[in-house]
Amino acid sequence: MKLLKTVLRSFCVLSLVASLSGMTPALAADDNPTGDLSKDLKEMPVLTGETWQTLPPEAKITFIWGIGHVVTIEENVIQRHPELKRQGFAAKLAEGLRGVPMETIIVDIDSYYHNKPDDLDVPVMHVIWNQIVRPKLKVGIADRPFAGSGGP
Repeated sequence: MKLLKTVLRSFCVLSLVASLSGMTPALAADDNPTGDLSKDLKEMPVLTGETWQTLPPEAKITFIWGIGHVVTIEENVIQRHPELKRQGFAAKLAEGLRGVPMETIIVDIDSYYHNKPDDLDVPVMHVIWNQIVRPKLKVGIADRPFAGSGGP
C-alpha cells in the first residue's frame, strides 16, 4: 500500500511539473509532426531533435528531471522489493547518468544536434543513451556485451 502511494505521489509530481512547464498531454508523433505541444495528443510522441531545439530551457530541464524521477522510482521500488532487481534499461540509465548534472546532459544534447543537423529525427533518448550513458557502461542491458552501433 505504501509503495502504491509513493508511485502515485511521484506520478502526480511529474504531472504537475509537466503542466507547469507548459507541456500538454502527448500526441502520436505522426499526428503532430511539427511538435506543436498545444494540440491534443493521442499517445506519447517520441521527442526528437527537431522538437528538442524548439523547447525553452525550462522544458528541457523538466524532461531530464522526469527521466531522473522514473529512474529514482524504479531504484526505490527495487530497494523495497529486491526480487525485482534486474539490469534493465532504467538500471543502466541510472548507472550511466549517476553524477552527471542536468545542465551537462542538456548541453550534450544541444551540442549533438548542433553538430549533426542531419540527425534532427534521432530521438533524444537515443542521444542520451549513446552520447552520455553508454560510454560510461562496461556492459549493456541485462549485462549483455555491446554489439554494433548500439541503442537502448
